[in-house]
Formats: sequence, structure tokens, C-alpha cells
Amino acid sequence: MFFFNYSLKDITVVKSMKSPPAGVKLVMEAVCILKGIKADRIPDPAGSGKKIEDFWGPAKRLLGDIRFLQSLYEYDKDNIPPAYMAIIRKQYLTNPEFVPDKIRNASTAAEGLCKWVIAMEFYDT
Repeated sequence: MFFFNYSLKDITVVKSMKSPPAGVKLVMEAVCILKGIKADRIPDPAGSGKKIEDFWGPAKRLLGDIRFLQSLYEYDKDNIPPAYMAIIRKQYLTNPEFVPDKIRNASTAAEGLCKWVIAMEFYDT
């Protein structure tokens, strides 16, 4: 069983971030993917005129759910869609920044969520 090492207060801190550190965004993208939550299409902040996928809006909505932590405890790890896990393995677990010790520097709550994503992948193998 995987145990979380943070509180609802930690989640509130992450949710209230206007411009979260890259590590927090990276972890929340992975959580959204595992939960089947799609990114918002927003105008590219770099001004390219194109739209980019952004998970921060959906992530904040997810974090705002009063049952968010409970939903992680109750996550159906026996039936993770293979497509979700393929994305996690290809885009996140291979990323040198997706490491709990590095994520901790940005947010202890995000560190716990990073460990949850890794635990789901480990369980799925």
C-alpha cells in the first residue's frame, strides 16, 4: 500500500500557485494523464500564435476536488489503460526531472504525487 506524506493543506498550497515551478507542473500532468483528464488548449504564451496543451487548469480543478486525496487512495490500479501507462513511461519516467528528490525542491506535496505516479507504474509492471 502506498501512503501519502502530505496533507490537505499541502494540496491547497499547490492549487493556489499562479505560476507553479516546472516540477510541480510535470507531476500534475502525469497525475492528470493517469486520471484520464485532458489538457486545455490555450494560446502559446511564447506568442507563436498556435495553441498548446496545458494541464495546469485541469490540474487546479482536480486539486480543488474535496475528494482528490481519496480518489488517489481508491485509484483502480488494476485497470490502468495501457495508453495512459505508455505515456507515463515514455514522457515522464524517462525525464531526468521526474525524480521525487528533485520534485521535493519545488513542493513536498508534488513529491508525494510523483511517488504515487511511480508507484502506479511499478504496480502495473
